[in-house]
Amino acid sequence: MMVSTSAAALLGAGVVMGAAPVTAQPWQPGCAAYPVNNSAAYSQCYWPVRHQVRIECRYWWGWFGSSWATYERRGNIAWDGQQSWAHCNVPGTLQRWDVVTYWW
Repeated sequence: MMVSTSAAALLGAGVVMGAAPVTAQPWQPGCAAYPVNNSAAYSQCYWPVRHQVRIECRYWWGWFGSSWATYERRGNIAWDGQQSWAHCNVPGTLQRWDVVTYWW
């Protein structure tokens, strides 16, 4: 019985890992965020503004049904065409990504 339960849990985790995250729609025109291998993301703007990528990742135990098991991470603050990068702790756990801009 324990073997079949473990196998079912691993299969369920594989299904979640293979799911594509929702595409972000940045509100700032001229800026975009791009996912990389479902594990990281970067942002880039094409006009002079400070920006930062913001991602949400799932903790490893979130694969087993905990909807609250996510954390947010932000990249470095970048200027204009530079890139801001952020990475999840565990590969394949990227859930959401977007761009935050600063006018100061």
